[in-house]
Amino acid sequence: MPSHSFNISLASPTFVLLLVEAGRDITAMFIIHDFDAIMEGILISLASTFLISIDTLRLIETPPSAFLGCVIATVASVVLVLNLRQRSDEQREVSLSTRRLVVAVATFLVALIYVCAVLFHDTVPPLPISLPYWTEVFKPHSSTPSCTRKALPLSTLSQSEGNYTHFSNVLLIVFFSHPRYNDNLDFHREVYSAYFPNIVYIGPASREDKGFAHSYDVLVDSFQSDEDLSDPSFYKMSGRMAHHMLHTALQEYDCYDGYLWAPFDTLLNVPRLQQFNQNLFWYHSPWGRPVPNPALGDFGPEPTLNKGRHAPPALISPDTSVILTETWRGWGPDWWLGDPHVGVSVCMEAFLRVPSEMRTRLAALTEGKTRLIGGSADTLYIPGRHRRVFMEVLALFLETNCFLEIATPTTVHLVVPTGEPIQYVDHWWIYQPPFNATFVRQKWAEGFEVDTFHTFHWGDRGEDGIWTGDHHHVADVRHLLKESADRQGIEFPA
Repeated sequence: MPSHSFNISLASPTFVLLLVEAGRDITAMFIIHDFDAIMEGILISLASTFLISIDTLRLIETPPSAFLGCVIATVASVVLVLNLRQRSDEQREVSLSTRRLVVAVATFLVALIYVCAVLFHDTVPPLPISLPYWTEVFKPHSSTPSCTRKALPLSTLSQSEGNYTHFSNVLLIVFFSHPRYNDNLDFHREVYSAYFPNIVYIGPASREDKGFAHSYDVLVDSFQSDEDLSDPSFYKMSGRMAHHMLHTALQEYDCYDGYLWAPFDTLLNVPRLQQFNQNLFWYHSPWGRPVPNPALGDFGPEPTLNKGRHAPPALISPDTSVILTETWRGWGPDWWLGDPHVGVSVCMEAFLRVPSEMRTRLAALTEGKTRLIGGSADTLYIPGRHRRVFMEVLALFLETNCFLEIATPTTVHLVVPTGEPIQYVDHWWIYQPPFNATFVRQKWAEGFEVDTFHTFHWGDRGEDGIWTGDHHHVADVRHLLKESADRQGIEFPA
């Protein structure tokens, strides 16, 4: 007969597991011998409750009530064990030998250590769902050690200024609707790479006009980037599907604690943004919670959003059952919601494919009514722990022609878990000058804050109609950021 060899290393998990299994059975016999089967069952339940609590904290999106249940089960088991032991001692007057207790305790500890090691081993795959934000207190604030980041284009790498590390684990995604890179990209990088060591620029074409050395500066995504403004009934802006760029960047670059999305012509008030919670979404949501602002005398959170003290929030769509296309007057007089090509009627095709529990969560914000959210998509922060589910929902909208400024904010409000706040960004969308740092200073003088604003210009058109970059804006923005830090009373590199 053929012989079979079993090569099991004494250090292998299989061998250790066999020892643990044997130890568990021996421990069970000790318990049954000295107490009874009821005691054994209670102890098994207690151990299971303990492990479920740990596993739930690590992997499962669940409300606090689940943990309360585990606590109640634990307390009940302990009380019952103590009661049964006391009764057993009184009835049988059995004294446990020290040797048996030592063996039982040692076996239990070996089993517990082994199970915990397996439970927290790097190879255990996490479930494809998001943790509730309040469980972040149990996790260190850093990127996952076992996740390897894809290298960013070399030309975007920069040394953080003054050891500034607030955004060292955040990827700044800067998008261009048109390939107007020139000084826009260079000036943007010169300012913000000092604070964001990880930046990816994404646009509809390569930067080949600046030569081979810069041909890889931009991650290229040309999905529906064509532009045709000749037909007023179908105003085809090149950035109408820019959320495809967002999806591409999220797909290409995993392993960050968060992702800040903004176009090149959005000014970022870095000292303000560093005070935001990187475990939460940031957006100018109608239900957002403002971040306390010492410059305005706010040292604690506002109980509700006071719209009179902040930039305008995003819009809530009209009744989606109403045919908005019949009364839509075109872009300009009306907004995108009624556009028959990219508006609500198109977006609803994707919305109805979103899991029902997500749609129910959004409806809870709109008094039980089916509504979409619309607004500027020029500043959005996505926590890394929500990256996967955000991509999955956004992909449903990308299968339609749903407009960027409906698909993106609606996705945010579908994905955010119940009870998890969205931090309110004081984002201003302007179409009248000044398109530079002067706008921020004007708003400060009026008693408002500017966390971000669009549109910011890195240059101007001359009398000849040709746009030219103005390097003066680089120094001006840097000075503005220092002014903002002084207003906030925080340290900031000069």
